[in-house]
Amino acid sequence: MPRIKYDDFVKTLRKADFFSFKIVESRMGRGYAKVFISNLLKKGEIIELKKGWYSFKKSPYLLVNLLVKAYLGLGSAALVHGAWDKAVNITILTPLAGLSVRCGERLIGDYKVIVRRISNKMYFGYEYIAVDENFVKVSDPEKTLIDMIYFNYPFIDEISGNLLQICDREKIEEYLLTMDRAGVKGVKQIKRRIEELIT
Repeated sequence: MPRIKYDDFVKTLRKADFFSFKIVESRMGRGYAKVFISNLLKKGEIIELKKGWYSFKKSPYLLVNLLVKAYLGLGSAALVHGAWDKAVNITILTPLAGLSVRCGERLIGDYKVIVRRISNKMYFGYEYIAVDENFVKVSDPEKTLIDMIYFNYPFIDEISGNLLQICDREKIEEYLLTMDRAGVKGVKQIKRRIEELIT
């Protein structure tokens, strides 16, 4: 089929944050859509965010927006907030891990991305921040600290001092209360660990 037939459609895909194989298939047919996607991947014009979903924008952070119920967390969030200056794997926390997206490490473009599961009870405490020219949900400093303790993040001792300088202590208390009311296990231990880090 002549390429010109799909020029307007491809321009639309280029402007979108991401697009699915199904949408391409609906316009081009299955066989041509497979060739089209395969060629774009080989040329490095697009990246695969997750199975069947792609982006011309080449930003792995767009996986956060694709998942909808997800946020950038742990060391990645600390980096965004300026509380850490080391390059880390991009970490995404989502209650959908294991459901609509697989848990664990993957390569998106040239970046290592780790998807970890967080319970619905712990899915709060995020804000929209511009990262890599896209607005994505990032855990706020207070929730970043709590999540680091909750997940026993290995670099917490390096990060906590800087993170505590930008944390609102009252908000930390509110979050701990929210977790306690929701029945999250280990709230007392998290509170104790925060007190240890403050002193």
